[in-house]
Amino acid sequence: MHIKQFRKLVLYSLMVFAVIGALVFIIKPGKSDNAVPELFNPDFDRTQYDADTKTDVDPETVIKAMNKTKRKPPNIILILTDDLGYEDLGCYGSKAISTPNIDQMASEGMRFTNFYSSAGVCSPSRAGIMTGRYPHRTGVSFVLFAGTDSIARKGMRSFARTLAKLGALDLPVGQSILNGLPKSEITVAEGLKLAGYNTGAIGKWHLGDFTTNPDYHPHEHGFDFFAGFNMSNDDWPVAYWEDKKEIVNDIQLDQAHYTGLFHQKAIEFMDKAQDKPFFLYLAHKDPHQPCIPSKTFENTSNGGRHGDTIQEVDWSVGKIMAYLESKGLADNTLVLFTSDNGPWYDGSPGNLRGRKGQSFEGGFRVPLVAWWPDRIKPDSISQAPGMNIDFLPTFLEVAGLNPPSDRIIDGKSLVATLSGASKKSPHDTLFFFHENDLEGMRQGNMKFLRYINHYTHPIPVDKPSALPGILVEKAYQYTGKDGNGNMKTISALSSWPKLYDLALDPGENYNLVEKYPEQARQMRVHMESWEKEFHRNPRGWLEN
Repeated sequence: MHIKQFRKLVLYSLMVFAVIGALVFIIKPGKSDNAVPELFNPDFDRTQYDADTKTDVDPETVIKAMNKTKRKPPNIILILTDDLGYEDLGCYGSKAISTPNIDQMASEGMRFTNFYSSAGVCSPSRAGIMTGRYPHRTGVSFVLFAGTDSIARKGMRSFARTLAKLGALDLPVGQSILNGLPKSEITVAEGLKLAGYNTGAIGKWHLGDFTTNPDYHPHEHGFDFFAGFNMSNDDWPVAYWEDKKEIVNDIQLDQAHYTGLFHQKAIEFMDKAQDKPFFLYLAHKDPHQPCIPSKTFENTSNGGRHGDTIQEVDWSVGKIMAYLESKGLADNTLVLFTSDNGPWYDGSPGNLRGRKGQSFEGGFRVPLVAWWPDRIKPDSISQAPGMNIDFLPTFLEVAGLNPPSDRIIDGKSLVATLSGASKKSPHDTLFFFHENDLEGMRQGNMKFLRYINHYTHPIPVDKPSALPGILVEKAYQYTGKDGNGNMKTISALSSWPKLYDLALDPGENYNLVEKYPEQARQMRVHMESWEKEFHRNPRGWLEN
């Protein structure tokens, strides 16, 4: 580029930044009359979290055994996929992707139809799985980035947050409260070790870059064995480690063999772990972009590369189930198959509205298939709402342990659901966070959304915490007389809040606020009361 052209480019860039800065300063997004009450703004005092990260709690002091039972603790296998859509499996309605082994799991076990991730994106959802708590209690509130990120990428994220204030991106904060899972959190692996379990984590970790901070390594969070990635498979450089040894510094796009490798490591772990009950956390890279299946599975589905990688995961599931049968372990092994959140660019949410990163059902509702021949009746279906924060209390209960007593555990045990003893949800309410905004909640079949970006023509990002939302609020209103002669002001586009009956309308198409105003009011009061208590004690520590 000629020097004069470069100078012009720099000048124009500075002018754009100046205009953006002026608009942000003058209009001050977030100062709307209906501004979204963020849980934490980007420059909040983080010391309330940072101080806690230095505390390594001894699980034995806060996790106590239940009354002794003659029942032998089961082996536990949690198979987690990445960005799998609600309708990406045959047993959930997919016609494009063939998943006979997962479908067989469902026919021999239980399929959940109202199950949720604890976040619309991966790192916080995994924090919820590991701790049984809403991710914001842990400090892992957004996707975690590599500790070796370049200055350019860090700069781009900073610029993205500025664009978000103008409504160009749905990225209100764009960074996690902490850079990884703090040692003050007690994971399900740490709890299960108290019951004598061997523990192994295989695949994608993404709860802190242990290549730059060893405190985030799975070994530091209760896992005896680890083989997998430090970060997501598109957050380069992505390292492959086995235990504390780096095997590959950066996998780049050479990813086709890793699903098979993770499967192989899972079998090796189970082979060595059978002297005790074992907990295997198998977190596949698939079907997260860039979706690179092995040659054997290329073009085997009608769902593109996304579908090909899912069919490879299904192959692995079949092999694991066959392994359990061959070793005589099947009857007393609990196997769960689920996803960390909804689909991103590819993948099907079915008839659900929204996708990954959104508080609509398509972002949070995920498949859950449970298989445990000794306890779960074949062809069972549960319509009871649940969330992946329920895994920790469920796993601890089947191992004969109570949850930690020194902190709020938001999850509830699903043991009664799995056994068929209860058809009701163990939850009165489930909450939905979008980054640091508490956007919504579900009670029974009713879902309430206080504010949410509609992703609808002509203004997709329109919450009143960003410039487009303010403009909509101020400019797209109409005031006139109603049928009774009273002056009334309405939004000419959409409006908040939202109330949906998910039993009749799982696609969140019909806002029932005006039909049930009192129910909407009560749900909002409940949500804001819970939010206030959450603000008072975000880490959820309890007095023992």
